[in-house]
Amino acid sequence: MSKFFKILEIIWLITALLCAGIAVYFLIIKDNDSALYFTFVFIIASIMYLLRRYQRKNQDRLANNEPRK
Repeated sequence: MSKFFKILEIIWLITALLCAGIAVYFLIIKDNDSALYFTFVFIIASIMYLLRRYQRKNQDRLANNEPRK
């Protein structure tokens, strides 16, 4: 299951980075509506990445029976 969480984490990270790059591109070519859309997608993908990262680390900690920090 940890491998599944790691893959989801990587997918959300890649999505966030791509959306950030696309948003910057649209800002450069002065298409503000598209840039705003990709900025929102970037924010959502970043939050999902952080959530998945927390879940994976929590699952790893529980699997190793380590106490909570």
